[in-house]
Amino acid sequence: MILQQEDKDAIVAIVAARHFSEQKWKWINLKKDLQKVMKAFEEIKEQYDKYPYMSKDWYVENSATKGIHMCDTWEELSFLIEFLRDYAQYFDFMVKYEGGRKMFCIASHDGKLTHEQENAITVARRLRCNVIVFSVEVPDSIEFDMMQMGGGT
Repeated sequence: MILQQEDKDAIVAIVAARHFSEQKWKWINLKKDLQKVMKAFEEIKEQYDKYPYMSKDWYVENSATKGIHMCDTWEELSFLIEFLRDYAQYFDFMVKYEGGRKMFCIASHDGKLTHEQENAITVARRLRCNVIVFSVEVPDSIEFDMMQMGGGT
């Protein structure tokens, strides 16, 4: 069976997610969960607007969605949201690893980057965000067998 591009992308994403989990890193798939990050930001903003007697940092630090946005301060969350609005489509994962540091990850089956991805990496690095390219060698085709295990005709 010849693998399509979306099949290869899914395989790479599965391998990357497994690696992050095995390292016990917090991570989110930006291709699937970006709207959750944006919604978390809006909810924190709404809470602060309704109850401004607490600091914005307090709402960020104590939010139930902290595992999604992985930020500790309002400033950090604001920068993250601004960056994601412009560049999230060029990254596959956001990962929080040792020491609470964040990185963005491009998952790839060939290690090649588009011009747009290179620009997004440059911007991320200017903002002091680490970026990795997680590359997995995925074959162009895979073999499989099917065996009927009983049943009618």
